[in-house]
Amino acid sequence: MQDLPPSLFDPKRFFFTLRLADPGSDLLLRRIGKLRSAMRSTLRHHGFRIDAIAVLPATIHMIWSLPPDDADIANRIGMLKARFSRHLPPAPYRSPSQIKKGEKGIWQRGYWCQPLRGNADYVRHRGLIYHSPVEAGLCDTPQDWQYSSIHRDLARGYPLPPPLGPAVPQCQKTARVAL
Repeated sequence: MQDLPPSLFDPKRFFFTLRLADPGSDLLLRRIGKLRSAMRSTLRHHGFRIDAIAVLPATIHMIWSLPPDDADIANRIGMLKARFSRHLPPAPYRSPSQIKKGEKGIWQRGYWCQPLRGNADYVRHRGLIYHSPVEAGLCDTPQDWQYSSIHRDLARGYPLPPPLGPAVPQCQKTARVAL
C-alpha cells in the first residue's frame, strides 16, 4: 500500500459530519461556491487542514487536522455554518424558537465528531467519506463525484480507500452557536 499523508498520526485529527436541517435539500450543491468561500474564510482565520471532504446535497463529511496547540472545533464549525448561511434567506420551516433567537434554520444544530486514532481509523473514515456519494446513490464510483477531495488524493498518489465495512462509531458534539 502506498504511503498515506505524512501527518497520519496527528493527535488532532477529527472526522466530522454536518447536515442541513432539511435532509431533502440540495442547498449545499446549489450554493457550492458560497460553501467553498465560507470554508476558505474559516481556514484563513482559524488554520486547519482538510485531509478529506465530500459534499453531498444536504451533508458534508470531512477529516480535519487541527494545529497542535488548538482544539477549538466548535468555533470553526460555527464559523463555517455562519459564513455559509450569512447571505441566504431563512428557511421557511423555522420553529418559533428559532425565529425568536434569530436563527436561520438552515443547519441541524450541532455536528457529529469522531477523533481519529491511528492508521486503521483514518483509512476507515476516509473510506466513509469517499464512498458516501456511492452509498447515497449519487454516483457509481467515488471518482465520479465532483464534490470530493478524492481527485486531489488520487492525483497525489494516495490509494483509493476500500469500500465501507462495519458502521463507524460516532459521538455527537453540539456547537453552541445559533445559526
